[in-house]
Amino acid sequence: MSRPKRFLPLSLLFAVLAFSGGILWHYASAPVGAQGGPSSSDEFEIIEHQIQAGETLAHIAQRFAVPVERLVSSNEPLLDDLEELEPGKTLRLVKNGVLHRVKSGQTLTDIAKTYGVSVAEIVDANGLHDRKYIYPEEELLIPNPSQTPAWRRFELAGGKKALFSWPLRGVLTSGFGPRRHPVTGRRDFHEGIDLEVPEGTEVYAARAGRVLFAGYRGGYGLSVVLQHDQGYRTVYAHLSEVFVYRGQFIEGGQRLALSGRTGNSTGPHLHFEIWRYGKALNPLALLPPL
Repeated sequence: MSRPKRFLPLSLLFAVLAFSGGILWHYASAPVGAQGGPSSSDEFEIIEHQIQAGETLAHIAQRFAVPVERLVSSNEPLLDDLEELEPGKTLRLVKNGVLHRVKSGQTLTDIAKTYGVSVAEIVDANGLHDRKYIYPEEELLIPNPSQTPAWRRFELAGGKKALFSWPLRGVLTSGFGPRRHPVTGRRDFHEGIDLEVPEGTEVYAARAGRVLFAGYRGGYGLSVVLQHDQGYRTVYAHLSEVFVYRGQFIEGGQRLALSGRTGNSTGPHLHFEIWRYGKALNPLALLPPL
């Protein structure tokens, strides 16, 4: 299948579509924002491509010269398994950027930090100079992101959509439930799991949510607590450095912190908990298989 040309007459364009299953748009003439449009000076392109039987993400990304990480980021809601694409679904690929759907309560500052770009770059790319607000479900173009959390979340979930992804990959050294505390030697109930990793290993959000707490918390040491939808909370403890702040909206797969050994810890590791409506749950029952 040949790639469609950019400036075809409308009648010929539809003929090419019927043959190729793909369409190329100039972002400057086809705005994606629900409430605003792109700056007239921007030269982004959005490619719509219908998945064909046997295609892979790598093949599609190579064909249209779009990094696979950005392809995944722009199409996260459509993808269930990165290894098995569903023929007939239409993917959108962005040249020089990704598409982001705004979550309830999310701010431009939150979004800018998620992708490692400036607020000004997002404003310019979407023509938001005269806007005071952004709205849930509005779609924004993020120009040239330096990080793509959606890709990292899929990577930590084994390439499949999951309720929670792993916050990092490490050696499971202590499970959920009754145990003898490694520091005090007393019998206690371990409300999470411990993952042994070298100090300074990057820790990622297991699910999208808002930072409820970031700071020192007794025996937990330097910690982050995220509040998620459906009554869930996650806890990340014994950290050495934190990159987020209370109230910040975090995407799943976004970097939160570096692992450490602060608080009551016998060595560098991540202590990770999942709670729902005030009850501690076994993370291994909710995380993808190791």
